[in-house]
Amino acid sequence: MKQRNDFKIFEGTNRVGTTVWHIKLGGNKGQIITTCRSKEQADEQAKQLNIDPYYFDRGFTRAHRVASHTLGMKEKQDRINNASKADHTGG
Repeated sequence: MKQRNDFKIFEGTNRVGTTVWHIKLGGNKGQIITTCRSKEQADEQAKQLNIDPYYFDRGFTRAHRVASHTLGMKEKQDRINNASKADHTGG
């Protein structure tokens, strides 16, 4: 697959004046795709988007959402169980 150069990084500031990096499509006046707080994170995300323009859309199928929700519910139940055990053991 051909490497693209559509997604580029531009330094900017957020509303409180902190430096951020915008990944834009189409150059300086282009559409902001995402904003990163570190240059390294922006470099990595722009690299991935230039390899695969649908990079941010991957992993959002119904199966992925269900698996994530199921894992989250299991972790929540584990925390409740562990807290309950601590209460019963006096720890």
